[in-house]
Amino acid sequence: MRHLECFLAVGEERHFGRAAERLGMEQPPLSQRIRRLEKELDAELFDRGGGQVALTPAGHVLMREAPELLRRHQRMRSLVRRAAEADPERPPRPWTSIY
Repeated sequence: MRHLECFLAVGEERHFGRAAERLGMEQPPLSQRIRRLEKELDAELFDRGGGQVALTPAGHVLMREAPELLRRHQRMRSLVRRAAEADPERPPRPWTSIY
């Protein structure tokens, strides 16, 4: 999920240096994360030509989808954490308030 957070920062900033600063990291590791994400998705997400950063068509799709993916991931983590803290003698059921 950290790759998606990095992608969103670069996509919003349209600049790797500013995105790295915003994320509190150096630019080379940020660039490496984006490259790994592009490799995983088998798609170029940014057009890096001419010193500017622009979203490719695939990047535009991910900019629309990534925020929801991150929200759902956070929700999942929260639900799992609450379930882990529940009484082991009374595991949560799908209809309980934990969900």
